[in-house]
Amino acid sequence: MMYLGDFKQGTTHRFFWGTNDSDGGSVSRTTKGAIYVIKDGDVDGKVTTGLTDTEDVAGGLHKCTLDLSDDFYEAGCDYSVVLLGAVIDSQTVNSPLAEFSVENRYAGSELFEKAARVLVNKAVQNKVTCAIEYYDDEGQTVILTHTPEDTESQITRTPS
Repeated sequence: MMYLGDFKQGTTHRFFWGTNDSDGGSVSRTTKGAIYVIKDGDVDGKVTTGLTDTEDVAGGLHKCTLDLSDDFYEAGCDYSVVLLGAVIDSQTVNSPLAEFSVENRYAGSELFEKAARVLVNKAVQNKVTCAIEYYDDEGQTVILTHTPEDTESQITRTPS
């Protein structure tokens, strides 16, 4: 099963998946079945909310679109996309297709976004106090201040 990534709530994402016959060739689904999204492993709570299944964009290649703007998609949760009840090459198929999360990994966290802004935006150091202020995207709001403390053996920077 493929891991799609950790997404921001309210965004839209697409992925492709394929169906094959017993020899490995691409084939269409004889019976479409249904594709569901499962939150945090709760199979009883499977939904089709925010999910669009486009069958056969090219023989045996299918596209799923995930619209994460619905209230079902909560920050801090993991999701699985599964296929249930399809018939492919005369066989009934139930299969996991993909996994993703919504703001549930370090890369999607508020701390990570703040660190990224610190790296690419304005920073100003006060010559008297030596404090370094890091600014948000608009260049006006301070999002982090480093205040160095100079002792005989080391300089310590304390973020605040």
